[in-house]
Amino acid sequence: MFRLKRRVIQLIIMVISVILLIGLLFWLDVLIPILIGIAIISPLVVGWQILFDQVQPQGKLAWLLTVFFIPFIGVLAWVMFGRTPRRHRRFKRTSSEIRMLRQAIESEKIETSPDIVSSYPLTRTLEKLGASSADGHTSTKLLVNGEEKFDALLDAINHATGHIHIQYYLFRTDDISLKVRDALIQKSNENVIVRFLYDGLGSQEIGEEFIQPLRESRVHVQAFDPVLHPYLVFNANFRNHQKLIVVDGRIALTGGLNVGDEYLGKNDQLGFWRDTHLRLEGPLVRELQQLFVENWLYAGQGTSDETWDLFADEEHLSQYFVNEPKGQNGATQLLVTSPGKDVTIRDGLMRLLMDAKKSIWLTTPYLIPPPELLAILEVAGRSGIDVRIVVPGKGDEWFSFHATEYYFEQLLKRNIKIYKYNRHFIHAKTLLIDGKVALVGSANFDFRSMFLNHEMMIAQFDTTSIQELHEAFLKDFEESILIDWTMLRKKTTGKRFVEAFCHIFSPLL
Repeated sequence: MFRLKRRVIQLIIMVISVILLIGLLFWLDVLIPILIGIAIISPLVVGWQILFDQVQPQGKLAWLLTVFFIPFIGVLAWVMFGRTPRRHRRFKRTSSEIRMLRQAIESEKIETSPDIVSSYPLTRTLEKLGASSADGHTSTKLLVNGEEKFDALLDAINHATGHIHIQYYLFRTDDISLKVRDALIQKSNENVIVRFLYDGLGSQEIGEEFIQPLRESRVHVQAFDPVLHPYLVFNANFRNHQKLIVVDGRIALTGGLNVGDEYLGKNDQLGFWRDTHLRLEGPLVRELQQLFVENWLYAGQGTSDETWDLFADEEHLSQYFVNEPKGQNGATQLLVTSPGKDVTIRDGLMRLLMDAKKSIWLTTPYLIPPPELLAILEVAGRSGIDVRIVVPGKGDEWFSFHATEYYFEQLLKRNIKIYKYNRHFIHAKTLLIDGKVALVGSANFDFRSMFLNHEMMIAQFDTTSIQELHEAFLKDFEESILIDWTMLRKKTTGKRFVEAFCHIFSPLL
C-alpha cells in the first residue's frame, strides 16, 4: 500500500502545478481557449478509456466522477494510479523467457496425488482456479511478529551454501535492513549466489548508497518496475507486494512482513506491530522458486543478461529446483495473483469462504472488500457461522483506516464480530476456516490486493501450523476490543462523514 504522506505530497504537487498553469494562462490570454479545450477534451478521452477498463464498476464510477468534476487533477491522478494492466506491456516482452522456463521445469512440477484430492477435495478446485498443485510433504512453521520472522530470515541466510533469492515490496535503510543487507553481503563474499529484488515504488527510499555495497560484493540487484521519481510516478499501480526468500531451493519464507524497523515495533506512531509470516521446507518451495525466477526475469528484461537457462537448463535445474519431500503434513498450495485478469486469490478466497461450515476468522490491516467477498461474509454471518474479523486499532494510512471503519455497522447487522486490535497495529493477512483450512501471505482483504498488485498466499489444509495459527487468533481476540452497537452510536457526525467520504473512494485505494 502507498503511504498516505507520499500520496498527499503527490497531490499537493499536482495542485500547485495546476494553479501555476492557470496563472500563466490567464497572463497569456491567448492560451485561455487551449485551457478550456484541454479541460473538455482530456476528461472525455480518459473517460472513454475508463469505460472499457477491466475493473470493478465501483472503481469505474469513482474514477469517472474524479475525472469529470476535477478535470486536471483527476486526469493526472488517473495517469498515475488508475491505468489498467492491459497497458502494462512489459509483461509481453518477458513472456518468451517465462515460457521457456516453464517448459524446462515441467518435469519438476508438483503433481497433486489422488490421496490428497480424496482427503482435501478443495485442493483440486483451487488448482482449477489457478493455484499450484497441492503437496502433502511440505513442512510449515508459523512465524509470529518481527522477532521470530527476522531470526528465521537471518538464520536461513547465514546457513545458505548455494544461493539466496530475496524479494520484498518494502525494504528500508534502517537498522534491521542494514543487518539483513550485510548478511547478504557476507554470504556473497563466501561465494553464495545472491539475487536481491525489490519493488521500485515500495522500496523507493533505497538509494545508490545502500545498493552500492551489494553490487561491490557481487550481489545481483534489480528493481521491479523502477520509478523515475517518487513524486512523478506513472506506474503506481501493478506493484509487486510479495515478500519472499528462497535459500538453496530448500527453505522459503513468505507472509506479511517486509524489512524495516517498524516490523519490530520501533515505529513511534504505530508502536507494537502484529504480523504473521510462514517458513516452508519441501516440494512446495519449488513453486516459490519459480515465482521468484519469473519475477527476476521480468525485472531484468532489457537490463540483465540472466536468462531462463541460468536457472533451469540441465546443469542448473537440480541446483535451483530441489526435490526433498518432508514428512506427511496435510496439504499446501500456492495462490498467486498478477495485475489484469488473473484473480486466483480472489476466486480462491470466494471458494474457501463458501465452503465454511462453522467458522471464518480473518485478520487484515485494510478491510475494503470487493462486493462479492463482502456478500459471502454477510451470508455466512446471517447463516450462523462464527465470522470474526480483526482489524487495526490504529491505522498506518488515513484513507484506508476510515474506509475500513465504514463497514463496521453493515457487518454487525449480519452478526459478524469485529475486533479492533488494542495493541495498535495489526498487519497480518491470515484466514482460518473451520479450524482446518488456512491462508497466510501478502494479500490484504481489499480491492488493490485482489485486482492490481502482484500478491501471493499459501493455502494450508490440516498442516502443523494450523494449530499455531488457531492459537495466534485466540491471542489476538484477547488483545482486541470487540466492537458493539454502543460504540458505533457514539460516533460523531464528523467521523461518519469522513468514513462515508473515504468509502466512496475505497475502490481506488
